[in-house]
Amino acid sequence: QALEDQVWDLLHEADKAAEENKEKSQVYDAMAETLGDAWDALIIMLEKRQALLELTSLFFENALEFAVKIDQVEDFLKNAQEFDNIDSLRELLLQQEHHTKELLEKSLALLNKSQELTEFIDEFKCEGPNANPELIQGAHSSCLKIDNLLEMLQDRRRQLDKFLKHQRQGLEQVLQICLWHQQESQV
Repeated sequence: QALEDQVWDLLHEADKAAEENKEKSQVYDAMAETLGDAWDALIIMLEKRQALLELTSLFFENALEFAVKIDQVEDFLKNAQEFDNIDSLRELLLQQEHHTKELLEKSLALLNKSQELTEFIDEFKCEGPNANPELIQGAHSSCLKIDNLLEMLQDRRRQLDKFLKHQRQGLEQVLQICLWHQQESQV
């Protein structure tokens, strides 16, 4: 942006030179057109890079939120084994259900953002004059890193899902036993 005024000044100078020197007007016109096209292409490329950076930032924000949620659920599983009565047992089951739901929501948000980002990178690498082997290799490498991060986080989530399911089954059995004992006492 800082150079944009200078580029437009240069284009205006080329227009003036073309008017003053009619013999070379085609050369000046071609130069002005080429410079204008190159400037427009540069602006488009910079806007796409900005969009890529913003999308990447959102992806990593989602990944961080998901990782933090995974940590929270791991802490919950380590510390949430105690209950005093049926009400606290029900509360524990509700907390577990809430954590499971949030894990799935964060997971889905990250999956959607990663797909959006990798699609953007795939489109970006093949566009314009910058479609060269290094750019294609860099885009491929970036997509692999995104996939690896995603897979690592999803593996942690799948492990937690197993533990949550196992714990939920045990707690539901204990709840049934407690309810049965409560009914028995009332009888």
